Amino acid sequence: MPAQLLRSHRLGGLAGPALAAVFVLHGVAAHAQPGPSNPLDGYPKRKPGLWEVRSTGAQANGMSATQYCVGEHTDERDSHLDRAVGAKGSCNLGPFKRAGLAWVAESVCKEGKTSVVSKAVASGDFQTDYRIDTVVTYDPPLAGIKREDKEALEARYLGACLLGQKPGDMVIPGMGTLNMIDGTFRAEPAQKGPAGGKKPPPAKSSSIQPIMTEDAHGS
Repeated sequence: MPAQLLRSHRLGGLAGPALAAVFVLHGVAAHAQPGPSNPLDGYPKRKPGLWEVRSTGAQANGMSATQYCVGEHTDERDSHLDRAVGAKGSCNLGPFKRAGLAWVAESVCKEGKTSVVSKAVASGDFQTDYRIDTVVTYDPPLAGIKREDKEALEARYLGACLLGQKPGDMVIPGMGTLNMIDGTFRAEPAQKGPAGGKKPPPAKSSSIQPIMTEDAHGS
Protein backbone atom coordinates (compact mmCIF):
# COMPACT_ATOMS: atom_id res chain seq x y z
CA MET A 1 0.00 0.00 0.00
CA PRO A 2 1.46 3.41 -0.94
CA ALA A 3 2.88 5.13 2.11
CA GLN A 4 1.30 8.41 1.04
CA LEU A 5 -2.18 7.07 1.73
CA LEU A 6 -1.28 6.17 5.28
CA ARG A 7 0.42 9.49 5.81
CA SER A 8 -2.72 11.44 5.03
CA HIS A 9 -4.33 9.97 8.12
CA ARG A 10 -1.69 9.27 10.67
CA LEU A 11 0.81 11.97 10.46
CA GLY A 12 0.73 14.18 7.54
CA GLY A 13 2.52 13.58 4.22
CA LEU A 14 6.19 13.17 4.97
CA ALA A 15 8.18 10.57 3.15
CA GLY A 16 11.15 8.41 4.03
CA PRO A 17 12.66 8.55 7.52
CA ALA A 18 10.22 11.20 8.63
CA LEU A 19 7.45 8.61 8.36
CA ALA A 20 8.90 6.71 11.30
CA ALA A 21 8.73 9.82 13.44
CA VAL A 22 5.55 11.17 11.97
CA PHE A 23 3.57 7.95 11.61
CA VAL A 24 2.78 8.14 15.28
CA LEU A 25 2.81 11.86 15.73
CA HIS A 26 0.85 14.72 14.25
CA GLY A 27 2.76 17.94 14.63
CA VAL A 28 2.42 21.57 15.52
CA ALA A 29 -1.24 22.48 15.47
CA ALA A 30 -3.77 25.15 15.99
CA HIS A 31 -7.40 26.11 16.56
CA ALA A 32 -6.58 26.19 20.23
CA GLN A 33 -9.75 25.88 22.26
CA PRO A 34 -10.05 23.91 25.48
CA GLY A 35 -13.06 21.71 24.90
CA PRO A 36 -14.76 18.49 25.94
CA SER A 37 -11.59 16.49 25.35
CA ASN A 38 -11.40 15.75 29.07
CA PRO A 39 -8.18 17.57 30.04
CA LEU A 40 -8.41 15.91 33.44
CA ASP A 41 -7.72 12.60 31.68
CA GLY A 42 -4.32 13.94 30.71
CA TYR A 43 -4.67 13.30 26.97
CA PRO A 44 -6.87 14.43 24.07
CA LYS A 45 -9.88 12.19 23.42
CA ARG A 46 -11.93 12.30 20.22
CA LYS A 47 -15.68 11.84 20.08
CA PRO A 48 -16.48 8.25 19.02
CA GLY A 49 -17.70 7.98 15.44
CA LEU A 50 -16.51 8.56 11.89
CA TRP A 51 -13.87 11.23 11.26
CA GLU A 52 -12.70 12.61 7.93
CA VAL A 53 -8.96 13.28 8.00
CA ARG A 54 -7.35 15.39 5.30
CA SER A 55 -3.71 16.28 4.84
CA THR A 56 -3.29 19.98 4.07
CA GLY A 57 0.49 20.28 3.67
CA ALA A 58 2.41 21.17 0.54
CA GLN A 59 3.12 17.51 -0.19
CA ALA A 60 -0.56 16.57 0.04
CA ASN A 61 -1.65 17.88 -3.37
CA GLY A 62 -3.98 15.40 -5.01
CA MET A 63 -4.29 13.17 -1.95
CA SER A 64 -7.81 12.11 -1.03
CA ALA A 65 -9.17 12.43 2.48
CA THR A 66 -9.41 9.24 4.53
CA GLN A 67 -12.16 8.27 6.97
CA TYR A 68 -11.35 6.84 10.37
CA CYS A 69 -13.71 5.04 12.76
CA VAL A 70 -13.01 6.07 16.36
CA GLY A 71 -14.36 3.91 19.20
CA GLU A 72 -14.97 4.58 22.89
CA HIS A 73 -11.49 3.28 23.75
CA THR A 74 -9.53 4.35 20.64
CA ASP A 75 -7.96 7.23 22.57
CA GLU A 76 -6.50 6.10 25.89
CA ARG A 77 -3.62 7.24 28.07
CA ASP A 78 -1.03 5.03 26.35
CA SER A 79 -2.42 5.38 22.82
CA HIS A 80 -4.18 8.51 21.59
CA LEU A 81 -4.49 10.51 18.38
CA ASP A 82 -3.16 7.41 16.59
CA ARG A 83 0.17 7.31 18.40
CA ALA A 84 1.24 4.52 20.75
CA VAL A 85 3.32 6.05 23.53
CA GLY A 86 6.70 4.57 24.42
CA ALA A 87 9.68 2.96 22.70
CA LYS A 88 8.83 1.62 19.23
CA GLY A 89 11.79 0.27 17.28
CA SER A 90 14.24 3.12 16.79
CA CYS A 91 11.74 5.71 18.07
CA ASN A 92 10.79 6.99 21.51
CA LEU A 93 7.28 8.44 21.30
CA GLY A 94 6.16 10.93 23.90
CA PRO A 95 2.51 11.46 24.88
CA PHE A 96 0.49 14.58 24.23
CA LYS A 97 0.49 16.84 27.30
CA ARG A 98 -1.38 20.02 28.10
CA ALA A 99 0.48 23.24 27.29
CA GLY A 100 -1.86 26.15 27.82
CA LEU A 101 -4.79 25.70 25.41
CA ALA A 102 -3.06 23.09 23.27
CA TRP A 103 -1.65 19.56 23.53
CA VAL A 104 2.10 19.18 22.92
CA ALA A 105 4.13 16.05 22.17
CA GLU A 106 7.67 15.21 21.09
CA SER A 107 9.17 12.08 19.58
CA VAL A 108 12.76 11.17 18.77
CA CYS A 109 13.85 8.57 16.19
CA LYS A 110 17.23 7.49 14.85
CA GLU A 111 17.89 7.10 11.11
CA GLY A 112 21.48 5.98 10.81
CA LYS A 113 23.54 8.75 12.36
CA THR A 114 20.71 11.24 12.06
CA SER A 115 18.44 12.12 14.97
CA VAL A 116 14.88 12.77 13.77
CA VAL A 117 12.94 14.96 16.21
CA SER A 118 9.21 15.50 15.72
CA LYS A 119 7.47 18.22 17.70
CA ALA A 120 3.71 18.45 17.86
CA VAL A 121 0.92 20.64 19.13
CA ALA A 122 -2.66 19.42 18.66
CA SER A 123 -5.79 21.41 19.45
CA GLY A 124 -9.46 21.82 18.73
CA ASP A 125 -12.49 20.57 20.62
CA PHE A 126 -12.09 16.93 19.40
CA GLN A 127 -15.88 16.77 19.25
CA THR A 128 -16.43 18.47 15.89
CA ASP A 129 -12.92 19.08 14.55
CA TYR A 130 -9.23 19.29 15.30
CA ARG A 131 -6.03 20.22 13.48
CA ILE A 132 -2.49 18.90 13.73
CA ASP A 133 0.70 20.33 12.20
CA THR A 134 3.98 18.46 12.23
CA VAL A 135 7.53 19.80 12.30
CA VAL A 136 10.30 17.24 11.85
CA THR A 137 13.96 18.26 12.15
CA TYR A 138 17.06 16.25 11.20
CA ASP A 139 20.38 16.52 13.06
CA PRO A 140 22.73 16.22 11.29
CA PRO A 141 20.85 16.99 8.05
CA LEU A 142 19.53 13.88 6.31
CA ALA A 143 21.74 12.94 3.33
CA GLY A 144 23.69 16.07 4.14
CA ILE A 145 20.97 18.40 2.85
CA LYS A 146 17.53 17.78 4.41
CA ARG A 147 17.10 19.73 7.64
CA GLU A 148 13.35 20.00 8.18
CA ASP A 149 9.93 18.76 7.05
CA LYS A 150 6.53 20.29 7.78
CA GLU A 151 3.05 18.87 7.40
CA ALA A 152 -0.48 19.49 8.62
CA LEU A 153 -3.78 17.69 8.77
CA GLU A 154 -7.34 18.65 9.59
CA ALA A 155 -10.11 16.37 10.82
CA ARG A 156 -13.86 16.85 11.10
CA TYR A 157 -16.54 14.72 12.69
CA LEU A 158 -19.02 13.13 10.25
CA GLY A 159 -21.31 11.17 12.58
CA ALA A 160 -21.65 7.50 13.48
CA CYS A 161 -19.32 4.95 11.89
CA LEU A 162 -20.73 3.23 8.79
CA LEU A 163 -22.55 -0.07 9.17
CA GLY A 164 -20.03 -2.90 9.29
CA GLN A 165 -17.17 -0.70 10.45
CA LYS A 166 -15.29 -1.25 13.69
CA PRO A 167 -12.97 0.97 15.74
CA GLY A 168 -9.61 1.43 14.03
CA ASP A 169 -10.98 1.09 10.48
CA MET A 170 -9.37 3.58 8.09
CA VAL A 171 -11.09 3.81 4.70
CA ILE A 172 -8.64 4.59 1.89
CA PRO A 173 -10.65 5.78 -1.14
CA GLY A 174 -10.29 3.49 -4.13
CA MET A 175 -8.34 0.87 -2.21
CA GLY A 176 -10.12 -0.53 0.82
CA THR A 177 -10.16 -0.49 4.61
CA LEU A 178 -7.09 -0.92 6.79
CA ASN A 179 -7.69 -1.54 10.48
CA MET A 180 -4.99 0.36 12.34
CA ILE A 181 -5.42 -1.83 15.44
CA ASP A 182 -5.16 -5.38 14.11
CA GLY A 183 -3.56 -4.64 10.72
CA THR A 184 -6.25 -6.41 8.67
CA PHE A 185 -7.16 -5.14 5.20
CA ARG A 186 -10.47 -5.62 3.39
CA ALA A 187 -12.54 -4.19 0.55
CA GLU A 188 -13.80 -0.64 0.77
CA PRO A 189 -17.27 -0.60 2.41
CA ALA A 190 -20.37 0.22 0.41
CA GLN A 191 -21.43 3.82 1.00
CA LYS A 192 -24.59 3.08 2.98
CA GLY A 193 -24.18 6.10 5.16
CA PRO A 194 -23.65 6.16 8.94
CA ALA A 195 -25.79 4.13 11.31
CA GLY A 196 -29.14 5.80 11.73
CA GLY A 197 -29.54 6.66 8.08
CA LYS A 198 -28.19 10.22 8.25
CA LYS A 199 -25.78 11.35 5.57
CA PRO A 200 -22.45 12.92 6.53
CA PRO A 201 -22.43 16.72 6.27
CA PRO A 202 -20.88 18.15 3.07
CA ALA A 203 -17.27 19.24 3.15
CA LYS A 204 -16.74 22.89 3.89
CA SER A 205 -13.80 25.23 4.08
CA SER A 206 -12.08 25.00 7.42
CA SER A 207 -11.96 27.99 9.72
CA ILE A 208 -9.07 26.54 11.68
CA GLN A 209 -6.06 28.80 11.54
CA PRO A 210 -2.58 27.44 12.31
CA ILE A 211 -0.68 28.97 15.18
CA MET A 212 2.78 28.44 16.58
CA THR A 213 3.31 28.30 20.33
CA GLU A 214 6.48 28.89 22.24
CA ASP A 215 6.43 25.20 23.22
CA ALA A 216 6.23 24.17 19.60
CA HIS A 217 9.44 25.94 18.66
CA GLY A 218 11.41 24.38 21.49
CA SER A 219 14.82 25.60 22.41
